[in-house]
Amino acid sequence: MHRDHEIFIQAIKDRKKVLIKHRSEKGRDASTKVCCPLFYIPVGDKGGCDHYYFWEEEKGLKGNVMSVKTDDIVQIGQTHEPFDPVGLTLVSNEDMSFEH
Repeated sequence: MHRDHEIFIQAIKDRKKVLIKHRSEKGRDASTKVCCPLFYIPVGDKGGCDHYYFWEEEKGLKGNVMSVKTDDIVQIGQTHEPFDPVGLTLVSNEDMSFEH
């Protein structure tokens, strides 16, 4: 769990976007994005890393689900920008699964 976990959870409850600063898997440079917080999946005792999921909005309801490992998150910050999760199609195929 990241030290800014409560900010992430509160943003979900308040339906507010967050500012996330994270390192990419491809490189170690940090980038900052404004995203919609979706959900958090703890790994538990499996020795892996927890993941946070965000909606990267492009235009309107179009966008991508972004998975970020806890270890790659530098900071999660609050914004006052609202988002409405109604209408977002996160899973278009019932057979879809998340693999780490």
